[in-house]
Amino acid sequence: MSWLSDIFRKRTGGDAVTVLKLRTTRFRQLLRSYGSMLELLEDAAEKQGGGFVLDRQYVVALAEQVAELADAVVFDLNVVTSQQNLAFYEAVDRMRSELRGVLEQEPGSGPEARSERNDPGVGATPVISPAVLAAALARAEVLFSECGQVAHRGVATGPVCNLEDLPAPGSVAPGSVLVATDLAVGDGDPAAIKQAGAILLDRGAVTGAAARLARELRIPTIVGLHTATSRLATGTEVTVDADDNVVYLGRVAELVEYYRSEWLAAEEEPEYRLLRLVRRAAFPLTLSAALTEPAVTDCRTLRDVVHLAHSLAGDALAAVLGLLCGRANVIEGVAATPSSEVFVSGLDGSAGRGQDRSTTPLRPRSGPLGALLDGLGRPRAPGWEDISSSPPTALHAAVRGEHIVAAATFPGGFDMLDATADAASGTNTIYCRFAPRGAGDRRGVRGELAAGVLARFGFAVAVTGREVSGWVRGLPCAEIEERVRAVGGLFAGLGPRDGAGWERAAVGPFVEGFMREWPRWGATAGGSGGERTSGGMT
Repeated sequence: MSWLSDIFRKRTGGDAVTVLKLRTTRFRQLLRSYGSMLELLEDAAEKQGGGFVLDRQYVVALAEQVAELADAVVFDLNVVTSQQNLAFYEAVDRMRSELRGVLEQEPGSGPEARSERNDPGVGATPVISPAVLAAALARAEVLFSECGQVAHRGVATGPVCNLEDLPAPGSVAPGSVLVATDLAVGDGDPAAIKQAGAILLDRGAVTGAAARLARELRIPTIVGLHTATSRLATGTEVTVDADDNVVYLGRVAELVEYYRSEWLAAEEEPEYRLLRLVRRAAFPLTLSAALTEPAVTDCRTLRDVVHLAHSLAGDALAAVLGLLCGRANVIEGVAATPSSEVFVSGLDGSAGRGQDRSTTPLRPRSGPLGALLDGLGRPRAPGWEDISSSPPTALHAAVRGEHIVAAATFPGGFDMLDATADAASGTNTIYCRFAPRGAGDRRGVRGELAAGVLARFGFAVAVTGREVSGWVRGLPCAEIEERVRAVGGLFAGLGPRDGAGWERAAVGPFVEGFMREWPRWGATAGGSGGERTSGGMT
């Protein structure tokens, strides 16, 4: 029997390693189900944007898939927490019944449908003929044509609101065309951004955080234009055609009217109305930022249930890691302070022999563990060298093959990472969470700092009062490791602040500083983490 199993047996019984392995496996499965739900959310939002021939069966299947994924997440939660959250099953059953009630509505019934039928534009024959529209477009001056990527379809017109000239998205006037370099979670209140009639961004991708936000808010959006902020001054009136990926100078009234009549006719289709009702019932994340310890009774949607379940499962797994790992091996380049400690377990009994601080430490070679340790080895996050904060006091990590689950411990709490970097990119994932930290972070600004960086790296980000979490999957190994390194840098650089705490005004500069310094920082990775080759650990 390995030295690791012997230690675990002395502490918690002979099945301790098996328990840790089981719970780690179930947590990975829970995260896969969570990721699948996010993908369904994205697909449904894209379908709602129009341009698709929907049938009722798609909407029915969507509702059933969401409920089944929620069931799977709750099952895994109860495995990880030893059946301590049985009330979650009742919540899922209740919400499944509510969804079925939505699906049983007759097409065209309900207050929403009656309201839409009262709109004189609904179902009306387009007042602009295709010939008139073509002539108007031929006269219009084209500013951008197929220069970027359409993140959400639609047509809108209005004056430009260039964020390079304004202090924050909160200054966006209703109906404006918001122009910015990029938008991240920490850039402002989505309620303010929602006032925009359209969004044009220099950067971004259809899978990025800004594109997700645009689809959630149903705002016509084009990303990756490169020169929008330099070419479009505040006050300039433009027309955005995010159906054909064109931006026109001035107001093209014929295009706006033609699109409005076509869109209203499509929205009258019962399948589109039904899809909207299902999305509203299942997908919003309604857990309030004021709820630092939400309960299942606070959940209003299936997404609420899934999000809270994954958060509680993470708590339980982190506690198991801390209990079983105990005092641990030190890996060179990790200990940011003399008291820091790191434990790495192979889970299958293949871990190396224990070593104390007086012996040659273990050195990670590559993979997500090596990338995490590279990031943790940085004394501060890039661009924040002047900020006084405390790095993690310990990192408890369990590693099996190319998978790692780790908890970085701070006074009063922990941050978490679960990552896989395998040859088959389809199975590669990263999940991470950042909790509010300390009395100086009552408003959760630390989480906003992390969220801003995660969004720029293409994570799907969720923000609640309990934590900020990020999720990404399906990337090649090198890109997974790059993002794990960034997460490690955030763990190290966003520890508890000495003094007054984090300030919300610092979110934007922090994110820009991190992304500006990141290429140079990432290029030097491996310098502090020991020898880098292929394989697991020496």
